[in-house]
Amino acid sequence: MENCSLCRCGSETVRASSTLLFTLSYPDDKTGKNYDFAQVLKRSICLDQNTQWGPARAEEEHGVYVYDLMATVVHILDSRTGGSLVAHIKVGETYHQRKEGVTHQQWYLFNDFLIEPIDKHEAVQFDMNWKVPAILYYVKRNLNSRYNLNIKNPIEASVLLAEASLARKQRKTHTTFIPLMLNEMPQIGDLVGLDAEFVTLNEEEAELRSDGTKSTIKPSQMSVARITCVRGQGPNEGIPFIDDYISTQEQVVDYLTQYSGIKPGDLDAKISSKHLTTLKSTYLKLRFLIDIGVKFVGHGLQKDFRVINLMVWQGSFKSLLVPKDQVLDTVYLFHMPRKRMISLRFLAWYFLDLKIQGETHDSIEDARTALQLYRKYLELSKNGTEPESFHKVLKGLYEKGRKMDWKVPEPEGQTSPKNAAVFSSVLAL
Repeated sequence: MENCSLCRCGSETVRASSTLLFTLSYPDDKTGKNYDFAQVLKRSICLDQNTQWGPARAEEEHGVYVYDLMATVVHILDSRTGGSLVAHIKVGETYHQRKEGVTHQQWYLFNDFLIEPIDKHEAVQFDMNWKVPAILYYVKRNLNSRYNLNIKNPIEASVLLAEASLARKQRKTHTTFIPLMLNEMPQIGDLVGLDAEFVTLNEEEAELRSDGTKSTIKPSQMSVARITCVRGQGPNEGIPFIDDYISTQEQVVDYLTQYSGIKPGDLDAKISSKHLTTLKSTYLKLRFLIDIGVKFVGHGLQKDFRVINLMVWQGSFKSLLVPKDQVLDTVYLFHMPRKRMISLRFLAWYFLDLKIQGETHDSIEDARTALQLYRKYLELSKNGTEPESFHKVLKGLYEKGRKMDWKVPEPEGQTSPKNAAVFSSVLAL
């Protein structure tokens, strides 16, 4: 197609237009009248609708329905890079009421670098020379009030039951967890201790600038290698019900054994003696636990979830994210504003009289310890007779940490300054 425009001065401008795609609309009358192709095409193109970019009207049998433009995706042309996609999304009242306490809607621009509010006219201004529309997304007005749009959870509890390992040489003596029974399936609000370990697939690429500063060209790529979930209550408290090693076909450049406990061969189905499974299988288990409403307890969980590709979010939409009220992160529970974060190893020594992470990290040990720390947090924060009691506990923690340079004493005779009770059920395994 060609677009021809005539100026007031009399000059005519002709430019090529993008290809347009129409859905053919065939007559639905039963008179038997024959229509030629030109008539069908005209009927399909010249629809009876409002041409404004805002609401569009579609006539139906029982009345008029109004559609609102909610999002546009445009292709930004760039001959050097091939261009990029930019989205304009109209964010509704629910978000602004929660974040800003106001009831209004606002258009936002989303690209590779930023999210920023824009004027509504910018979302629908197109220029075929550099800003080509790709998607216009309309939503029927009052759709939510007319239909039940709640997403049903398609994942069943059976994903948590026993499953076969991918490892060919796994022996029963290497089993490190006991799968859940049907009578102990988690319920909403139940505690689950969680810890994850990672390996490096690609090292960080950086360059040294002329002024001596380092510039990261490509960040390192981490991949989840082990995910452990332990029971947070009941007679089997502290016993793992998930301890999955994630099989990978990618080339691992660093197993980070000192920090992850993962050794070469642990993720190889041919020689691994661990309970090896696929990432999808483990994702389904985590997704079921999130949707059922359990509360995850761990140390540094927000970072773990980010690498696992599950984002912690303040809200109720659970399809892609982990609601913040379901995450109990001990790294923040024992933290004072504008102070350093404290390691799980130091907290375990100070509050629980435990020495963990001796030679390497172990996700089962870390998940159990986080559960114990959360119990200790509840004890200290609720049993205080004055509002500042827990603050004093944290103040003493930081003072002790600075004196010891945040290092746990190595000699065996050294004991913790705190004699916290240890859960016998957690240590029984």
